[in-house]
Amino acid sequence: MGEAQTQQAGFVRTAAGLAYEIRPWQWYKQGVILIAIVFSKQLFDPMAWGRVSIAVAAFCAVAGATYIFNDISDVEEDRKHPEKRNRPIASGQVGVQTAGAFAIALLVAGFALSYTLGPLFVAIIVAYLVQNAAYSLYLKDVVLVDVLLIAIGFVLRAVAGVVAIGVALSPWLVVCTFLAALLLALGKRRHEFAASEVPGETRATLADYTPETLDQLLGIVISTLLMSYSIYTFTGAKLAMMLTLPFAFFGVFRYHHLVYTTKGGASPGALLVDRQLLVNFVFWGLIAVVVLYGRPRAWLVGVFG
Repeated sequence: MGEAQTQQAGFVRTAAGLAYEIRPWQWYKQGVILIAIVFSKQLFDPMAWGRVSIAVAAFCAVAGATYIFNDISDVEEDRKHPEKRNRPIASGQVGVQTAGAFAIALLVAGFALSYTLGPLFVAIIVAYLVQNAAYSLYLKDVVLVDVLLIAIGFVLRAVAGVVAIGVALSPWLVVCTFLAALLLALGKRRHEFAASEVPGETRATLADYTPETLDQLLGIVISTLLMSYSIYTFTGAKLAMMLTLPFAFFGVFRYHHLVYTTKGGASPGALLVDRQLLVNFVFWGLIAVVVLYGRPRAWLVGVFG
């Protein structure tokens, strides 16, 4: 009886560790896939939502696998990190072989879902995996390339949303997504640099960055992002999108403020609990939807016929 309880406890411990390893709290990143369904004016199309939901599920599965493979390759480095050493693989809660087998199962599930959306979507998943493998195995240690690859990963998500619902790809979607993701990546590096006593021990590229370099890069990316979004509102199909500019500027400025004053830069997920950012995002979203879709009565007609 005691042995059975021990095995059960071990199973529960391993299952909990695997659940942690796939980072469900980071699945919000797949929200980038939803951008296309909003700006393509298919927000109230049930079929489009069905396809984009499959896309989100596929990316969640594949991303979970990449998190596990990344933790396996970083296990020794993570054990030196003050926080990452508590991760299930680094701490020994989950064995490397068990984690690897689970990651393979996630990959199979992700590709099965991707196949239903067509070969182009599968190609994007492959590109995402190649990008993550290159990052995990080598390029994460190459200064500047590390943050650029992170931004490219978000662009692939945005493009995947376009492919999933079969609409035209806007260059502004690519540019603004890339710059916004690059801003988040640089903000995280800036926070990590400030929080580490010996930066190079926790992340190799931090030994090559300097606070001055990161500060200047943040300024460049912020300026370029806001300029790009502004040009989009000027030249887009709806000139009234300019009404969203104050909210876009506030959101970027607020994030920059959080990077230097709180732990908001430690993880983009921390931004989801910042009240001012959340309120700002709600107002930005409501104005954007009203501008793009017209009056609420038109929405109801589109949904119910």
